Amino acid sequence: MKEFRRRLLSLCLCAAVTASLASCGDGESSKAGDSKSAGSAAEPSSSAAAESTAESGGTESKPYERNPVVTEAVTEKMGELDLTAVQNESDVPADFKLEIEAESFALDGKAAVLNKSSMGDFSGEGYVIIAQDAATAEFEAELPVAGKYDFGIISARAAEDASGVILMDGDELSAFTIKSTKFEDNGLKNIELPAGKHKFTLKSTKSNSFIDKVILAPPAQVDLEVYNVKKTLCNPNAGDETKRLYNFLTDIYGKYTLSGQYSGDNMASSSVEFYVIEQATGKTPAILGLDLIELSPSRLAHGSQGGAEVPKQAVEWWNEKGGIVTLCWHWNAPEPYLETEKDDAWWKGFYADSTNFNLAKALSKEDEEGYNYLIRDIDAIADTLAYLDDQHVPILWRPLHEGGGDPKWHNPWFWWGSAGADAYIGLWKLMYDRLTNVHHINNLIWVWNGQDPDYYPGDEYVDIIGYDYYADKGDTSSQKAIFDLMKSVTNERKIIAMTENGVIPDPEKCFADGSRWCWFATWNGEFMVDGGTMEVSDYTGKENAVKFFNSDRVLTLDELPDLKCYPIDTEAYLKNNG
Repeated sequence: MKEFRRRLLSLCLCAAVTASLASCGDGESSKAGDSKSAGSAAEPSSSAAAESTAESGGTESKPYERNPVVTEAVTEKMGELDLTAVQNESDVPADFKLEIEAESFALDGKAAVLNKSSMGDFSGEGYVIIAQDAATAEFEAELPVAGKYDFGIISARAAEDASGVILMDGDELSAFTIKSTKFEDNGLKNIELPAGKHKFTLKSTKSNSFIDKVILAPPAQVDLEVYNVKKTLCNPNAGDETKRLYNFLTDIYGKYTLSGQYSGDNMASSSVEFYVIEQATGKTPAILGLDLIELSPSRLAHGSQGGAEVPKQAVEWWNEKGGIVTLCWHWNAPEPYLETEKDDAWWKGFYADSTNFNLAKALSKEDEEGYNYLIRDIDAIADTLAYLDDQHVPILWRPLHEGGGDPKWHNPWFWWGSAGADAYIGLWKLMYDRLTNVHHINNLIWVWNGQDPDYYPGDEYVDIIGYDYYADKGDTSSQKAIFDLMKSVTNERKIIAMTENGVIPDPEKCFADGSRWCWFATWNGEFMVDGGTMEVSDYTGKENAVKFFNSDRVLTLDELPDLKCYPIDTEAYLKNNG
């Protein structure tokens, strides 16, 4: 998430994990340690990494001993989800199209017609500037039938993002956001409008808006081939549970969006975020987001606590709740590289400004000690991931997140991205190789979230592409421009998810314009909870949260099928089961 918004976690050391695995065989449970199991894997010690010696570069630690829990054979079941493709539909005649040039609008206040070319090519004789909170532009339009329309607003902004509202007959219809400095369509997609003659009013609420024209037409068809993605994972040895989860994701992609929430203090369903969502919406998110931050060896060396809660909560969420787990890692830089002389606290060591660690020098072994620390830290995190693998918990694994910073500004704020794209890609490949080929961890679905396309490590190392986006409060737009940017990262079609967000994008808008994120995952704290009222905060807002979590296109925890039994191959399952 954005640097100034990042909230650090302060956790309490928790008890060791007692895990149970649900069986799909006969409806009974196969518990770790009972007669149906070969025994349970002991939880990895969070103190093992801290016992490494700095003199040796930190490569010596007590490894976690693999001991996979044995489960019963699975009887595959798909559940009751409707997996029919979702296309825009409308009663509006296919040949209807109404274009109205902005210079013909009725203008009031600080609105004026311009004809300079600084905003790019425009149609007609000019375009209109609508000053923020000081002007309106009105026009009338007659619609042939009640139905869903695309309401195109060919518009541009000046230096910063602009936004505004559309009123119909005096009542607010919708907000809109303008992100380009050149004229393009920033309007509404697939919006329900009544038949007859109506007066529409445009206002600017943030910055000045430049409007060339509006276009009313039937909704455009969405390219559904975008959601026809590769069915195989990049790790050929991925475990069955991992394959089942990934196949489920490919099946629902473009048809549903999974709801997700990062848990404050890694407390999962007992966290304040989940409480507030459940109280407001009656629903529980399908995806639980947790952070491995407190398992960074340099944090453990400083006495950090609470890391043991992560595997405990992950196992419980998957086995007992039936939900999906995603993990990120705010990787604190190794101890010798923390910039304490700059008065930067050790617990800020994942920021580039708080460490003198040079990733490029470490990877080239010009700084061999730094390279050894990289291996030590990856191996330390491998203990937890291997334990979860032994417990058969698949993970949406999102390491090295936001590596490229904001692709518009090329401003990496984390140390794993600040040495440039080549070093970032080198670290990604090193981590992939270490976890996959050395530690043989096979429960990971690799989610790349480097933000900047230049930081993409290659299709063979990535299963899913993600983007973290923190919109302005109340901006529930689909963020189509970002979805399209992530689509352009590779020629191979891959699942695209909003892997962190401040504001939840409106699923109606996302499905209408073809930016159908596979999931959203709201960050914890202020982005979901108003601490003063214990209500949904005004980033998304309570009304929107209720609408979104209860949308037909959003899946919550209660709507998930039994993912432990989901088919590995849907086509083969349907062929064999009618």
